[in-house]
Amino acid sequence: MATRSDTGFTLLELLVVVSIVGILASIAIPQYASYRARGFDSIVESQVRHVATGQEAYFASKATYASDVGELDGMVIDEGVLLSISPGNSGDLASSFKIHGSHPQAAHEYDWVSDPLPGEPNFIITD
Repeated sequence: MATRSDTGFTLLELLVVVSIVGILASIAIPQYASYRARGFDSIVESQVRHVATGQEAYFASKATYASDVGELDGMVIDEGVLLSISPGNSGDLASSFKIHGSHPQAAHEYDWVSDPLPGEPNFIITD
């Protein structure tokens, strides 16, 4: 009687492996998207703080605040980050400013206010 050597996988074994891979992927993909959004949040937050520091340096040399990010010397903005500068709460751009930052793939938007109300922070996270 000749023996036959069995090689390969059975259909049941392949189905089990594909099912396990599918379950792991269904758990990992949403987590990856969350990690990615938090990464973009960190980039936007850093850029808003960086521009606020640039605004203060601009004010120290020109006695007024810049109305556009392009006016700030040496300012490099990461790709995809959207930043805008507008007059602050007082409506006088020379004495205050507000920076709004966002990214299409970030979970939040960020604001920096140079003259917050008493007891309120300069940095605000908005949804």
